Amino acid sequence: MSKRQWQDRTNNDRHYCPLCNAWMASDRQSISLHENGKKHREAVEKDLTRRRDEKKRKEKEEKDLESVFRKVNAAAGVTVGGSGFVQQMPVVQQQPKPKAVKKPEIEDSSSAKPAAVPSAVKSTAIDTAAVDANTGHYELEGITYLEGSIYASCLFEDNMPIQLWTGNPNASDVELRDLRNMNFWKTALLARVVRSDANKAAENITCHVSYLDNSTTDVNEVLEKNVPSRRIRLVLGSDPSLPSTLEEARLALTGGEQTVMVDTTNNDEPAEIDENTGFSTWSTTTIKKISTHYYEANQEKKRKQREEKESKERNEKKEHEIRGRQMEEAKYENAHDSALGAYDVWNTSDKQGSYKGVDITKDGKVEVSETAKSLSKGLGNVGFKKRKVVKKGTRKTSADEI
Repeated sequence: MSKRQWQDRTNNDRHYCPLCNAWMASDRQSISLHENGKKHREAVEKDLTRRRDEKKRKEKEEKDLESVFRKVNAAAGVTVGGSGFVQQMPVVQQQPKPKAVKKPEIEDSSSAKPAAVPSAVKSTAIDTAAVDANTGHYELEGITYLEGSIYASCLFEDNMPIQLWTGNPNASDVELRDLRNMNFWKTALLARVVRSDANKAAENITCHVSYLDNSTTDVNEVLEKNVPSRRIRLVLGSDPSLPSTLEEARLALTGGEQTVMVDTTNNDEPAEIDENTGFSTWSTTTIKKISTHYYEANQEKKRKQREEKESKERNEKKEHEIRGRQMEEAKYENAHDSALGAYDVWNTSDKQGSYKGVDITKDGKVEVSETAKSLSKGLGNVGFKKRKVVKKGTRKTSADEI
């Protein structure tokens, strides 16, 4: 048996180092040399640091979860249903009592006055669609959260910080708002907002969300696509791109503006009748609320679009100039590469398609007179040697050679 065959049949154990991702011989000397190396010691130090940080993070999460449970147990005014989820108490709104309407007095037709136009009732009328002030947001531990299913159409933008629901995707609204489920909300970033041109409603908007996954030993960035807006919520005032107050957030739903009609007349007093027209007069004040955050955001968006458009135009102009300069250089550099090089194909001369000639003095620094001298050395005509004409089809005999 040869030495090579004996080595192939021998069981050569190998040692693997998971920290350095390296293989080595299984003998003690090779392992000791590797473990005493600089790279291995640095890898061990990094692994120990990561383990300590992971342990501290888990202890902090456990403490936060315990504090949340204590606050939930001590909370008042909350009832727990049979399913174990927290149910909020319904809010009962008291409707104002209707005012009594006085019966009109019957008068003679001769002394009857023109009917007065009833004055406008004091109310707030919004030009756009009505927005319920009690929906779309909730508060937990002093922090106000905006629901993505309501505010997605007006507040969602690229690279915006959000919170993503990582629990059951079919969870109810009560479960999403439950304080005990706070650990299912993960801080994330909106990578892209996908809006449908056909329908721009908030429930039809999906997003691409990126977040850090700490479930494994290594921290990896995860990109989740087509996330429904219902699984996203915003923290009020957590970023300059978000409104700082709830009033600004509600104004964003109405397009940044809200018009309120207020009647300033006193309904208890009889309406004054104009003698010229015979109609009663009333006084109405229009109050227009404008969101500064929405206005500034729109101005910033328009400014960015304008800068992108100008930058695109500058780049296109620069590329056009570069192409023109390259064509101008190629016009002279590649003129001798083809048979058309002797013709002015770019019409730079007065005559279209004229022959521009070839300057032979560019190749060699020789005067034209010097080149002419080599052609004729005397006054006579230049003589050429005639070719010998051989007759075809003739046979030579010995007599022809004499």
